[in-house]
Amino acid sequence: MYTAELIKGKTYSVMGHVFHLNQEKEIEKKVFQYLDGNEFFTCKEVKASVDDPKTDDQSKEDVEPAKEEEPKEEEEPASEVKIYTETELKGMNKTEQEAIVIDLGGDPTQLKDKSERIAFILEHQQQQEKTGV
Repeated sequence: MYTAELIKGKTYSVMGHVFHLNQEKEIEKKVFQYLDGNEFFTCKEVKASVDDPKTDDQSKEDVEPAKEEEPKEEEEPASEVKIYTETELKGMNKTEQEAIVIDLGGDPTQLKDKSERIAFILEHQQQQEKTGV
Protein backbone atom coordinates (compact mmCIF):
# COMPACT_ATOMS: atom_id res chain seq x y z
CA MET A 1 0.00 0.00 0.00
CA TYR A 2 1.18 3.53 -0.77
CA THR A 3 0.21 6.97 0.49
CA ALA A 4 0.86 10.51 -0.66
CA GLU A 5 0.31 13.81 1.11
CA LEU A 6 0.27 17.22 -0.57
CA ILE A 7 2.61 19.49 1.42
CA LYS A 8 2.72 22.55 -0.85
CA GLY A 9 -0.12 24.27 -2.70
CA LYS A 10 -3.85 23.96 -2.13
CA THR A 11 -4.92 21.15 -4.44
CA TYR A 12 -3.25 18.90 -6.98
CA SER A 13 -4.93 16.55 -9.41
CA VAL A 14 -3.07 13.64 -10.97
CA MET A 15 -4.07 10.27 -12.46
CA GLY A 16 -7.65 10.52 -11.23
CA HIS A 17 -6.71 11.59 -7.70
CA VAL A 18 -7.37 15.05 -6.27
CA PHE A 19 -5.08 15.87 -3.38
CA HIS A 20 -5.80 18.60 -0.84
CA LEU A 21 -3.16 20.27 1.33
CA ASN A 22 -2.04 18.17 4.32
CA GLN A 23 -4.46 15.31 3.63
CA GLU A 24 -2.85 11.91 3.25
CA LYS A 25 -4.42 9.68 0.61
CA GLU A 26 -4.00 6.02 -0.36
CA ILE A 27 -2.65 5.63 -3.89
CA GLU A 28 -1.68 2.91 -6.33
CA LYS A 29 1.94 1.96 -7.01
CA LYS A 30 2.04 3.76 -10.40
CA VAL A 31 0.83 7.02 -8.79
CA PHE A 32 3.41 6.57 -6.01
CA GLN A 33 6.16 6.10 -8.58
CA TYR A 34 5.01 9.23 -10.45
CA LEU A 35 4.81 11.46 -7.34
CA ASP A 36 7.83 10.15 -5.44
CA GLY A 37 10.47 12.85 -5.63
CA ASN A 38 7.95 15.63 -6.37
CA GLU A 39 8.71 18.48 -3.95
CA PHE A 40 4.97 19.09 -3.43
CA PHE A 41 4.39 15.63 -1.92
CA THR A 42 5.47 13.33 0.87
CA CYS A 43 5.12 9.78 -0.41
CA LYS A 44 5.31 6.64 1.70
CA GLU A 45 5.17 2.91 1.21
CA VAL A 46 3.12 1.41 4.02
CA LYS A 47 3.98 -2.20 4.74
CA ALA A 48 1.08 -4.01 6.39
CA SER A 49 1.91 -7.07 8.43
CA VAL A 50 0.61 -10.26 6.81
CA ASP A 51 0.45 -12.17 10.13
CA ASP A 52 -1.22 -9.44 12.18
CA PRO A 53 -4.65 -8.17 11.06
CA LYS A 54 -4.31 -5.08 13.28
CA THR A 55 -3.77 -2.30 10.78
CA ASP A 56 -4.44 0.83 12.83
CA ASP A 57 -1.66 0.44 15.41
CA GLN A 58 0.57 -1.79 13.31
CA SER A 59 0.61 0.33 10.15
CA LYS A 60 1.86 3.37 12.05
CA GLU A 61 4.90 1.38 13.14
CA ASP A 62 5.47 -0.05 9.66
CA VAL A 63 5.43 3.23 7.78
CA GLU A 64 8.72 3.77 6.02
CA PRO A 65 9.30 7.07 4.24
CA ALA A 66 10.12 6.61 0.57
CA LYS A 67 12.75 9.32 0.89
CA GLU A 68 13.80 12.05 3.25
CA GLU A 69 11.61 15.14 3.02
CA GLU A 70 12.10 18.63 4.40
CA PRO A 71 10.30 19.33 7.69
CA LYS A 72 6.70 20.41 7.24
CA GLU A 73 7.32 23.66 9.10
CA GLU A 74 8.99 24.95 5.95
CA GLU A 75 5.79 25.17 3.90
CA GLU A 76 5.55 28.01 1.44
CA PRO A 77 3.60 31.02 2.65
CA ALA A 78 0.08 31.17 1.22
CA SER A 79 0.81 34.61 -0.24
CA GLU A 80 3.28 33.17 -2.77
CA VAL A 81 1.18 32.12 -5.74
CA LYS A 82 2.66 30.65 -8.90
CA ILE A 83 1.88 32.83 -11.90
CA TYR A 84 1.43 30.77 -15.05
CA THR A 85 2.06 32.03 -18.56
CA GLU A 86 -0.26 31.26 -21.44
CA THR A 87 2.48 29.07 -22.96
CA GLU A 88 2.84 27.05 -19.74
CA LEU A 89 -0.92 26.60 -19.52
CA LYS A 90 -1.18 25.44 -23.14
CA GLY A 91 1.45 22.79 -22.39
CA MET A 92 -0.54 21.37 -19.47
CA ASN A 93 -3.12 18.63 -19.64
CA LYS A 94 -6.77 19.09 -18.67
CA THR A 95 -6.33 17.71 -15.15
CA GLU A 96 -3.47 20.08 -14.36
CA GLN A 97 -5.43 23.06 -15.67
CA GLU A 98 -8.51 22.05 -13.66
CA ALA A 99 -6.42 21.86 -10.47
CA ILE A 100 -5.27 25.45 -11.05
CA VAL A 101 -8.85 26.58 -11.72
CA ILE A 102 -9.88 25.04 -8.37
CA ASP A 103 -6.95 26.78 -6.62
CA LEU A 104 -8.20 30.07 -8.05
CA GLY A 105 -11.69 29.45 -6.68
CA GLY A 106 -13.29 28.39 -9.94
CA ASP A 107 -15.46 25.46 -10.96
CA PRO A 108 -13.81 23.56 -13.84
CA THR A 109 -17.12 21.96 -14.81
CA GLN A 110 -18.36 25.40 -15.86
CA LEU A 111 -15.54 25.76 -18.41
CA LYS A 112 -16.18 24.07 -21.75
CA ASP A 113 -12.70 23.56 -23.14
CA LYS A 114 -8.97 24.21 -22.86
CA SER A 115 -9.18 27.79 -24.15
CA GLU A 116 -11.83 28.70 -21.55
CA ARG A 117 -9.75 27.16 -18.74
CA ILE A 118 -6.67 29.11 -19.87
CA ALA A 119 -8.63 32.36 -20.16
CA PHE A 120 -10.12 31.83 -16.68
CA ILE A 121 -6.70 31.16 -15.13
CA LEU A 122 -5.01 34.15 -16.78
CA GLU A 123 -7.87 36.49 -15.83
CA HIS A 124 -8.03 35.34 -12.21
CA GLN A 125 -4.25 35.50 -11.81
CA GLN A 126 -4.36 39.16 -12.90
CA GLN A 127 -7.17 39.87 -10.42
CA GLN A 128 -5.18 38.24 -7.61
CA GLU A 129 -2.08 40.29 -8.47
CA LYS A 130 -4.12 43.52 -8.34
CA THR A 131 -5.86 42.67 -5.07
CA GLY A 132 -2.81 41.02 -3.50
CA VAL A 133 -4.81 37.95 -2.49
